[in-house]
Amino acid sequence: MQPIKIYSSMPKKNPLQIRFEDEILKHFQKKDKADIVNEILPEVNSKVSIKLTFPITREQLTKLDRRQLLVILEVLNSSIPEVSLFKWSNTLFGQSRDAYNKLILLKQYNSLYSKYEYAISISPFFYNNLLDSLVIAIFISVQKIFDNTTGASSVTIEKLLLKYEKNYTNFPAFQDIYKWDKISEEKLLWKWKISEDEIDFFEKNNYSNCSKDDYVEVSPLLVLKLNEWKLNRFKSLKKLEYLYAQRNKIYVHNDKLAMNNLNKLTADNPLTFDDFEHFINFSLKFTHFILLMLTNINYAWEPTNINDWEQTLKYTSIGLAKTKKDIEEKTRELRDEFNNK
Repeated sequence: MQPIKIYSSMPKKNPLQIRFEDEILKHFQKKDKADIVNEILPEVNSKVSIKLTFPITREQLTKLDRRQLLVILEVLNSSIPEVSLFKWSNTLFGQSRDAYNKLILLKQYNSLYSKYEYAISISPFFYNNLLDSLVIAIFISVQKIFDNTTGASSVTIEKLLLKYEKNYTNFPAFQDIYKWDKISEEKLLWKWKISEDEIDFFEKNNYSNCSKDDYVEVSPLLVLKLNEWKLNRFKSLKKLEYLYAQRNKIYVHNDKLAMNNLNKLTADNPLTFDDFEHFINFSLKFTHFILLMLTNINYAWEPTNINDWEQTLKYTSIGLAKTKKDIEEKTRELRDEFNNK
């Protein structure tokens, strides 16, 4: 976020905050007092860890953040599109984050193996099964997120993109607007962190000298165009086609082709580690950005204890070295004792 002038006022009330408050008040006006007091408020207060009291007023709602307001709207079964966008994004973000964490573990294994090969080789059965489980879990998560099921009950990243396409104009063009001197104001645009596979898109859209991990200012419309471009590229490169083929013939069904010639099946429908990283980053970044615009909360996805496995390997290596040293010392003592007889 860019710096704010120290003499600026608090930001203007976000249009989404106002919209959510209005929608909640409208719903409560239609409810009976008994239903509100005995059913709705207990559920709301338990889900958002607050203490709303009857009658519900704007003063109470103004103290809540947008995530809390969305949870209340969800309890009230509000039909405004932001509620379903929130629920879908929350679900897919959680699945994407889980897949990302497992992907990080695989990358860790590859980077640490040469350094701790001996410590890892102590438990080959454990690590072989762990790696197989991680690969399968990542695949299943990704195919769920990118599922091509057309039924109304399925929740997928492509359907979320279509929902966003229909409703992106509901999002404010600016993250916040600060005022000072009563008449002047500073508008803070949304920021997007560029991934390596997005550089071509931004350069074609008049962003010069882009590099991986650069932050660029974007609008809700540009975010739509970017993610449509990324999804269409998956399709043009047949990556989704390969994903569905492997899903249907290897991971979900006992297919004769997989049984008779698994190597040919995977060669005809190739997917690399980088492909899965691109799949996960696509869904992770897109859902994260929708949640950020809806709630003004920067949801974390990097695991905080990412280095704990290396610490385990480090202490295992120390223990193995100590054991080796003890054995050598004991062997030397026995040899000396034997020679002195």
